[in-house]
Amino acid sequence: MSDEAAKLHIFVGKFTSREDACQHTEEQWEPEPDESATDEDYAAWEDRNPIWPFSDELGVWLDHDFIETIDGSDRYDYLNSYLTNPDDLVHIRTTYPDSNIVVLVFPDAIDGSGANQMKSTSRLQYCGAFPFEWPGR
Repeated sequence: MSDEAAKLHIFVGKFTSREDACQHTEEQWEPEPDESATDEDYAAWEDRNPIWPFSDELGVWLDHDFIETIDGSDRYDYLNSYLTNPDDLVHIRTTYPDSNIVVLVFPDAIDGSGANQMKSTSRLQYCGAFPFEWPGR
């Protein structure tokens, strides 16, 4: 695992709600076809799903189990519980003051060289890769 892959990747953005943010940051699935669907219809459904703009725009395979979308007034307190350098939190808060969503991409979410491909998307600003530790360890 590269040094960058072992870091916490942080994105921020401004959304109307957490649900709006999750439409971008989390996998979305169309309803599964019912039993009357043909094999071709079902295969087409499988090809279209999941819908995941965040992963698609990054062009990186991501494991959704290791991504968190955080909102609320305590989002930066939560983020700070992971960061090892307090100056990193100050940098993020001052550089992106209008953000109301924080997205955490943990190292296990990224496959292979994906850590080197992290970038801003149409709805999220990439803050960078930061040293972190698991809270309570």
